Amino acid sequence: MTPATWVERDSGYVGWAADGRDYSYVSEATGKLAPVNRRHSAPTSVRPERTLTRSGLWATGPVQLQLPFEATGLSERIRATGRLKVTPDFDVFAWLCERWQTRATESGWMRPTLYELGSALYGTAPAGEHYRILRESLDRLAEVRVTIDGYDIEHGEFRDRWISKTNLLELSQPYIDHQAGEDRQGIRLSEWLRLALQEEKVVRVHWRTLRAFKEQQTLAKRLWLYLAAERWSRMTADTEGTWIACGDRLFAALGMDYAEHRFARRALKNACATVHKIDPRYAAGSLELTKLGSSWRIQAERPTWDMWKQQREEQAQVRALIASSFKADASPDVGLQRPTQHGSLSASLDVGVHRRPQPR
Repeated sequence: MTPATWVERDSGYVGWAADGRDYSYVSEATGKLAPVNRRHSAPTSVRPERTLTRSGLWATGPVQLQLPFEATGLSERIRATGRLKVTPDFDVFAWLCERWQTRATESGWMRPTLYELGSALYGTAPAGEHYRILRESLDRLAEVRVTIDGYDIEHGEFRDRWISKTNLLELSQPYIDHQAGEDRQGIRLSEWLRLALQEEKVVRVHWRTLRAFKEQQTLAKRLWLYLAAERWSRMTADTEGTWIACGDRLFAALGMDYAEHRFARRALKNACATVHKIDPRYAAGSLELTKLGSSWRIQAERPTWDMWKQQREEQAQVRALIASSFKADASPDVGLQRPTQHGSLSASLDVGVHRRPQPR
C-alpha cells in the first residue's frame, strides 16, 4: 500500500485543499491528493442532542420563521425566533450531529456534500428538488436563534436564573466543484451544541425508522422522537415503560396547536396508533392514550433493548429455518428443530413444505 499522510477531513478552513475538494490522504510517493469515494451509506442510527429533541422547537405543521415562538415543555422553556420543521429540518439536524460525532475536527467545521446528505435522507441519489429542500433546511437551521431558560451553555447544564441565547449552527459560502459535480458548504454546529454532543447528552434514534414516517405523519414522528428522549423505567425483567401526562405542557413540547384539548387528544390517539404500526419495538409492546380519573396520559411499554435484540435474533432464526425448509428435500413428516435460549423451534411451524407425489 502506498505510504500516505492523513489530512484532516471536513475541516472547512483548517487544512482544506486549495481546490476545495474533500480528500482523505496525500500520497508521499506522488505528492497528489487522492479524492474520497462519493458513494455514501446512510447511518444505522443518529444521536441528536437530547434537550433540543425534547423541546417544542420542531413544528408538526406549517412554519413561519418571521413569527417568534415560545413554549414551556415538561422539562424546559424554550424561545426561538421561529419554528423549525420536523421533516426535513430535524432529520438534517440529527444527521449533522451524528456526522460531527463520528468525524469531528479541531476547527469544528464540516464540509459534507449535499449529495452525501441527500443520499442519506432519501436513500438514493438526490434530484434537483431534493437539493432545493436541503438548502432551504440548512438556511432555516442557521437562521433560527434559540433561547433556553435555565441552561448554561458554557458548562452544558441547567441552572436557576440562567438564560442562554444561541444559533444552532453557522454556514459558510458554498463551494461548487463543477468538475466533480459536488456542492459543498461549510457547516459548524454551535460551540455549546458540540460540547453537549461530546459529553454524550444525546438520544440514540434509529435512522430508518426516523425516515419511515411520511409527510402526513409528522405528529406521530414528533411523538416518537419525544418518547425516545424519555427516561424509561424497568417494568419487568424483560420490559420497560413510561408515561406522560397529557396537557398543555405536552402539547407545547410536541409542537401542537389545537383550539380544544379534545381535538389534540384525538390527534395523539391516532399518532400513538401510527407509532405502534411503524416501530416494531412498540408493536411488540403497547402505546396508547388512556384516561385515569379525570386526567389523560400516554402510556407506553416495550421490550428492553437486550430482550429486543434477542427477539430479533430468534425471529431471524425462524425466517432462516422457513427459507431453508423450502429448499430442503425433506418429507412432510420430518421435523425441523433448532435449539434456542428458550427451548427449540419445532417443525410444527406448519410452513407447508411438501414434495410432489412421486409417480409409481
